Amino acid sequence: MPHVKIVEVGPRDGIQNIPQPVSTKVKIELINKLADSGLSIIEPTSFVSPKWVPQLADAKQVLQGISSLMQSQIGFPVLVPNLHGLELAYENRVKEGAVFVSASEGFSKRNINCSVDESLERVREVTEKAVTLGIKIRGYVSCIFADPYDGPTNPSQVVKVTKYLLDHGCYEVSLGDTLGIGTVADVKRLLEELLKTIPASKLAGHFHDTYGQAISNVLQSYQMGIRTFDSSIAGLGGCPFAVGATGNLSTEDLVYTLHSMGVSTGVDLSKLVSTGTWISQVLGIPNGSRAGAALATKYSSLDVSRTLPNKLRRNWKVIGSANEYQVHRSGPNIKVCLTRPKNGNSLTKSMAKGLTTLFRKLAQDTSVFRIVLTGEGKFFCTGMDLSKDAGTPDERFLNLKHLFDAIDNCPQTTIAAVNGPCFGGGVGLAFVCDLRIFTSKATVKLSEAQLGLCPAVISKYIIREWGINFARASMLTAREVAPSELAALHVIYAVVEDGNALQGKVEDLLDDLKFSAPHASGLCKDLVRIAWRDAGGERQEKTIRASFDAMMAEGSESTHALALFQQGRRRIDWDVFTRSKSSKL
Repeated sequence: MPHVKIVEVGPRDGIQNIPQPVSTKVKIELINKLADSGLSIIEPTSFVSPKWVPQLADAKQVLQGISSLMQSQIGFPVLVPNLHGLELAYENRVKEGAVFVSASEGFSKRNINCSVDESLERVREVTEKAVTLGIKIRGYVSCIFADPYDGPTNPSQVVKVTKYLLDHGCYEVSLGDTLGIGTVADVKRLLEELLKTIPASKLAGHFHDTYGQAISNVLQSYQMGIRTFDSSIAGLGGCPFAVGATGNLSTEDLVYTLHSMGVSTGVDLSKLVSTGTWISQVLGIPNGSRAGAALATKYSSLDVSRTLPNKLRRNWKVIGSANEYQVHRSGPNIKVCLTRPKNGNSLTKSMAKGLTTLFRKLAQDTSVFRIVLTGEGKFFCTGMDLSKDAGTPDERFLNLKHLFDAIDNCPQTTIAAVNGPCFGGGVGLAFVCDLRIFTSKATVKLSEAQLGLCPAVISKYIIREWGINFARASMLTAREVAPSELAALHVIYAVVEDGNALQGKVEDLLDDLKFSAPHASGLCKDLVRIAWRDAGGERQEKTIRASFDAMMAEGSESTHALALFQQGRRRIDWDVFTRSKSSKL
């Protein structure tokens, strides 16, 4: 049976592109799960400077965590961009390293701040030193078809750098379509040139799936003799120049295709699917593997979202109901659900007034620590009610202003659980909240300009959270913005697959927030708010001092926390602590 070698790049190339911090524990568990699935080569991490890739600053700890695995037959190539990286790899008992160069000048200068020839000289230094240390080296060539700055890449340039890497000690060179724009015709044309002087056994394919061509390119490469391919679990990572687009070829898609062809990989596809589902849930992002997502549904026992009803940890009770929203409570947590799905949960005059009164009331309730805002139906909120009976322009302005002010000034931690697309004022409703969790289909659109309007009331929240440039472009183009784009801006806490996963992620977040003291959380919000309103000003100085005095005051939360800390308690469940304190009064 024909065999293909798969190089799993998810723990390095995939994880480094995740915007939110990923714990060392999760990285180690991911590598162990991938090894258990039968993958024979796994990129665990990189010794690139933490200044440039902070996500991989824990490289040493990750390698220590998989030290026993590194003694097995599994290969663990670690990216070493320079001699310092190679030395660190050697100190951590790495047996295999990887170096990278660009086939194009523009990307090389922007990415590693040197010309292609200069990068090749750096690689030569690394490979020569690696020989003396007993470390074998794999090579990577990026931008094999096109450069985001220079345009199309000449195949002769790819041949030049590939031959250089092989001639100077690399045992294999992975050809990277960094932008994911290559087609079958491009692959055929390039490989015909490469194979004139380089054996197919020395080459590997690294295809991004930005335009859905990765599998086709793998098949063309396979037909021309290539037997090694790079891929990433759940499609993690990918091209940083095509925002919102799919990036790395997913390992599940690759293995599914190869197995369907009767090609051996040594990988247990069901375990791979389970791992892809798991890491997507842990990271709170959609599963980037089409085959993986489909098979996870088929293997119902592996589908995390299907088991969600057993995961709900809180008993939510309805404590209030209006025509347009419903209020639930579970302990110190409040959930407000918009209940006008047939009207897109648009902000009517009565809804805006009712929610304003509700948030003002909750702001005074010291027994409430957190407030979740979500919606029923297809949409989260389609914005301001534009019907004729929505009130005068002055009434509309004041209703919206009072609502957003009430939410923004609320001392409790507010969470927007965005179940579906939102427009205009609905976008403001999500981003006036402190934390946001989106489903993968919950796009946002500042559509006002298309109707001869502008996002007046909500503009300060959008600009505050998104930044001026991105907010301006989104307002002027009125285009649909994907959750992945907002996640890249670090303005979304998590992105999940669907409504069921959204509920589970809210539960997870509420569990995490139990360990943040409620009054201290309110002080944190005050500090952020005043930094936006009066950075460097007198009001900010006064707020900083007032916050410091409040947190250090006798009988404050810190009094109890520091006393417990000195007794060895490192984490305090403030929900439990507050309940026990209240019961003693």
